[in-house]
Amino acid sequence: MSDNPTPGDFQAALDEYWHDRPPASLEDVMALYGVLAVVESGGGLYTTPSKLEPFIDDGRLVTISIDLTEDSPAVVGLDQDVLREEDVPKLGYSHKSSGRGAKYSLTQIGSKNGNDAEGVSSTILGRIRSWTEQDSVQSLTGENGHPDGWLIETLAEVFEKDSKTLEALEENIIDLLPADESLPYVMTIRLKLDSRDVESANATNQQWFYPAEIGVLEEAMKRYATANAADKNIDKGSSEGQGVGVVTGEEGRVVGTPESPLGVFSVKHPDAQPGLLQTESWRHYPVSDDVAMLFAKGQDLIERCVYRNGGMETYALPYFAGEMTGEKAHALYLAIASVDADREVDESADPPMSQVTFHLTENEDEAIRELAEQELRFYTVSMPISDDKNVVAEEPAASIYWPNVLSEAFRETVEGPTLDLSKGGFQAFDKWPLLTLDGTDTMQKRRLAFMRITNHEFTDAVFAYRDDEEGDDFRRIVDHRLLSGTPINVKVLFEEYLQRYADAAEDGELPPHQIVVQQLVHLETLSRAGLLEGIDTPIEPTETMTSEPIDTSDIAAIREQRLEAFLERPLFDETTRKAAALAGVLVGQISWHQDSVRGVGRPLDAGTKGDQLTKHGLENALTTALEKAKVYAQDSDRSFDRDLLFPETVDQLLEETEALPTEWDIDKRELQFCYVLGHAHGRRSMPVAFEMYDGDETESPEAATVESTAN
Repeated sequence: MSDNPTPGDFQAALDEYWHDRPPASLEDVMALYGVLAVVESGGGLYTTPSKLEPFIDDGRLVTISIDLTEDSPAVVGLDQDVLREEDVPKLGYSHKSSGRGAKYSLTQIGSKNGNDAEGVSSTILGRIRSWTEQDSVQSLTGENGHPDGWLIETLAEVFEKDSKTLEALEENIIDLLPADESLPYVMTIRLKLDSRDVESANATNQQWFYPAEIGVLEEAMKRYATANAADKNIDKGSSEGQGVGVVTGEEGRVVGTPESPLGVFSVKHPDAQPGLLQTESWRHYPVSDDVAMLFAKGQDLIERCVYRNGGMETYALPYFAGEMTGEKAHALYLAIASVDADREVDESADPPMSQVTFHLTENEDEAIRELAEQELRFYTVSMPISDDKNVVAEEPAASIYWPNVLSEAFRETVEGPTLDLSKGGFQAFDKWPLLTLDGTDTMQKRRLAFMRITNHEFTDAVFAYRDDEEGDDFRRIVDHRLLSGTPINVKVLFEEYLQRYADAAEDGELPPHQIVVQQLVHLETLSRAGLLEGIDTPIEPTETMTSEPIDTSDIAAIREQRLEAFLERPLFDETTRKAAALAGVLVGQISWHQDSVRGVGRPLDAGTKGDQLTKHGLENALTTALEKAKVYAQDSDRSFDRDLLFPETVDQLLEETEALPTEWDIDKRELQFCYVLGHAHGRRSMPVAFEMYDGDETESPEAATVESTAN
């Protein structure tokens, strides 16, 4: 058993169980994880000695000694002692993946938390009795069975249900063990044999044999462990034949119902696979016995690489693209083993893909860092959390290149003008995943961005809500496209953005402006990363944008300069987009004035929903906004309200176009997004101006109330 497996241990397992090719399929990756698990479990494909580690020194070994050298079998001893590490190899213990029940070996265990004497007598002893009755174990008996199959027949006789021998053992166990103390127990059988009568026991001078020392018992354990690989979910018959294995590429016996950790191939629902005969499934999915065991063996490691949320599960299975070596396998195993399923950073879940990536790329060993940069890949699969394992999205060889590019673009956007009030942008907000990246340095912020991309927050924060029961979550398809560097069409994004805008509106109220700001950050990030298509211009502000400081001594100047800066991005170089945004700004500003200054119960924007906006609707709203701007100015005695409210916006709008919205040539969703973006800016135009204002105190009392009324 190896507490700290070495590259040499992994190389030995690769030599034994791995082909020479680099991983090239999902089955290859699953089998590779089985090889890693072989080392983790102590070096055997079928035995799992490492599962006994919690029992060593702290637990007890109960040994039932049976003499088979006389005419009739006889239980001649029952002992209990501390389980020592040197005991483990001879026990031949085999355990299915943790938490999944079956123990395949004659040696059985109880709870790691302990059993009392009654529990040992009933539960653990019952498992030994059950083992002798398994069809797969019994298949070694009879005329066509194993030459030493009589041993299994004899054990079944000794442990027969309600037999006097079994009842006596149950009573003796209760008498032997402390009644009021729960301890971790391991129970095994020791057989006294005449080695001349047993072909599968090699020792000649030995009288007493443990399970690992008798070949027929090991073979029975293997048959039990692989029994389901040929008949799982098949009511009658089995699926096995001669064929070329999908992983080995070698011809031999193959089975058709192997354990599939991801459940991507199953005969459980034949209706979903027209033409598939359950007993002929081995022709569709031929897997050798050993590879079937590797699939089952690697299940726990695969489970460490899944991230579940929102009714979906996404597997991100790391591997190295080149030839496998002991050193690579060792590094891969340690990275997977380091994953903490409950880890969070800044209240965001840190998914396995992120944890594995940074375990390797920030490793203290330079060679591992270089290896990760060059060869680290992820086989990613997303599917609903249900029995119906239809794959929604799949990427066989996602590298860390695109997540890194996207992370850096995300960081640049969050730290850029878009979230800078003094540059015409918006501001950071806690609890909004795309509006803040906390960290003391660039590396920390980039890592947090990477985490929010791989835990789906980057997409989920801006796309339309999905029902958890919905089987085909388009958001996960988008995530897989981004991981593979496939650009997203802007029309798809505008559609999703406006649906989310509608989803976020409660009881007819306008959604929080942060919804729209996150969408701008999302759109700009994709543009910076080169992952946006379908639009003729970049989204990010130009590098030559105005850098002059804002005159904070004048409310009107603050508004005007911030508006100028807000519009200073290529997206608004096109007339109708800019006009739509300006219309949104003006409607937002007038609505704020109605809401905060005049106490109007239903401001203008209450009837101008961005996601439902039409050109006619915008024309009516704009006409009303222009009229109100003039009328309200006549009642105002504030210095920054002249003959027209918000003249900077009206002037810009009139300079931009004389055409009415019904004459604009612009896609509906594009119009709506530009409008809601402008509205988000306009609604906070005055509150932000008050916040930045440092001039005459008499101008600022309203600032105390605007935050509560601004949307």
